[in-house]
Formats: sequence, C-alpha cells, structure tokens
Amino acid sequence: MSTIKKALFVSGATLLFLIVASAVGYLLGFIDTDRGSWYIFLLFGVGMLVASGVTAFLVRGSTPCNVFCFCVNAAALGFLIRAWYIGRGLENNFLTMFLICLACVGCLWVYFLLGLIPAAQRHPIIFFWIIAFVTVAAYIPAAIVTETTFLSTFGYYMLVVAAFIFAMLLEAADLRELMRHLTISAYSVFAVAVIIAVILLSADGGDLPLDFVGDLVTPGEKKKKRRGGAPPVTDDLPPANVP
Repeated sequence: MSTIKKALFVSGATLLFLIVASAVGYLLGFIDTDRGSWYIFLLFGVGMLVASGVTAFLVRGSTPCNVFCFCVNAAALGFLIRAWYIGRGLENNFLTMFLICLACVGCLWVYFLLGLIPAAQRHPIIFFWIIAFVTVAAYIPAAIVTETTFLSTFGYYMLVVAAFIFAMLLEAADLRELMRHLTISAYSVFAVAVIIAVILLSADGGDLPLDFVGDLVTPGEKKKKRRGGAPPVTDDLPPANVP
C-alpha cells in the first residue's frame, strides 16, 4: 500500500473523526447543566469507550464493526470535550471547533511532508518520537502562558491525531487493515479522559470531603484495642498496690 494512499485515507478518517467529536461536543452544549455536572459527561464518554472496546475485541475482523467503533470513539471524545468545557467554564462555537479540526489535519500533512526526508524514511519510528517530543515541548509552555479554548481543544485533538499518525506508520496490506489500525489508535481517547479527570478533580479537590484524613494522620488520638474484644488500653490506669 503506497504511502500517499495511506496519508490520504488517514487524513480523511482523521477529519471525519474530529468533526464528529466536535459536532457531539457542540450539540451537548445545548443541554442545561451546572459546572459540577462535568463528571456525568466524562462517565458517559468513558462508558462509550468501554462498550466500543468490547465490541471491537469480539468482532475484530469486521470492517463495518471497526468503522462503527471508530465513530463511537469519536462521539465519546465529544462527551469528554463537553466535560472539559463544563468543568473549566469554557465554550467554543462550531466554526472554531471546525477550524481546530482543519488545523489538526494540517499538522498531520506537515508531519507527512517532513517524513519524506530520507533520514526520516530510514527511521520512521524514531522520527515520530522526535516530532512528538518537540511538539509537546512547544505546546506545554504555550498552554501555560495563554488561556484560550482553542489551544486546549487543539491539544486534546492532537493527542488523538498523534495516535493516528502512528497507525499510519504500521504496515498495512490494504485499507481494511489500515482501518483496523485506526480503530485501535482511536482508543487513545482514553488518555484524554484521564487527563481531563485528573485536571478537573485536582481543581475540585478543595471541595471534597477530606475529614477522614485527620483520623489517618493523628494515630496518637486513637485508642488501641486488645484482641478478643478487650477494653481499650489507656494511660489512666490506677496506681499499683505497693506493699
């Protein structure tokens, strides 16, 4: 299977995946929610990924099934993006989200063109990890110094796109096998779920009921008990009878 054919197929599948995710995330914004309900959308997204994963494992040889699971994972990403928007108090219109999709596909083609360099062709996996490292190193400072909904959404989408690029590097005899690689790579959405959950739970940590921590860090206040249900040992024992 030619490299250009793989690149065209992967870029088309990537654009479809991201547009579905963006459409789901945008339409979910019409549901009346409060900021504390982000975890409901996250759980829905994770549940969809789990159901899709079980289906893809059981019916692994069916191309229609792989396409279905691929689309389900895209919808799951939409639920996760909506959870992120709710938890962080952010919002994007659909045009902005569509432009993010195009930017991600553009990055995919930049990678593809750079991959035509002879050194990159000789060591495609090493080249992939170098590009991934440079991209992350550039993205993290940009995410810290800027506060835009565009950048955070772009970062989550690019994490999935990176998995699709890796799938493009794998050997595939035909489009059917390449579609299977893309479906498996689409489960990188789990990583998005973990990152969102960690960030939002950390932000809400001050509101969690942590009273039990006091019992864990103050063992001196606990009463030691003897085995067999004996009364607790205390320091208030009567003085011993001295003859």
